[in-house]
Amino acid sequence: MDRSTLAVVGGVVGLVLAGLVAAAIVRGHAAQPDLSTPSGVVLAYAYAAERGDGQAAWDLLAAPVQARSNRDQFLARVGNRGSDREYVTTEDERIDADGASVVLVRTYPGSGSLFAGSGYSNRNTVRLAQETAGWRITVPPDPYVLVDIKP
Repeated sequence: MDRSTLAVVGGVVGLVLAGLVAAAIVRGHAAQPDLSTPSGVVLAYAYAAERGDGQAAWDLLAAPVQARSNRDQFLARVGNRGSDREYVTTEDERIDADGASVVLVRTYPGSGSLFAGSGYSNRNTVRLAQETAGWRITVPPDPYVLVDIKP
């Protein structure tokens, strides 16, 4: 290879590396969800579940849901879930007389191989109620974490 080709290849590699570093920095400094909105509460719940922080997720559930659920089993299930390398967003926030609903969109990347596809998205409607502490979740996006009801 001649010097000009090496310079071009080196420049491209440098730009790709700079882009990857910038993407990692931007993703690591995402704004905190606004807990005064239904969408913000749903995002905070999803982020807590993604990082296995069961207590933070539990704190965003409505009091009646907490009262009829087994907290220890909820914490264990959310704690064991772990990160699925997902990207979460919300859409279609609706506030009505009975509370609110938000669609949580979880997007999972593909494996990156030529034949594996480009990933997929999963949509779940989350219901919320207004409590004195703010918006709280009455129907979570992953209801399996609430399967065990207190006797």
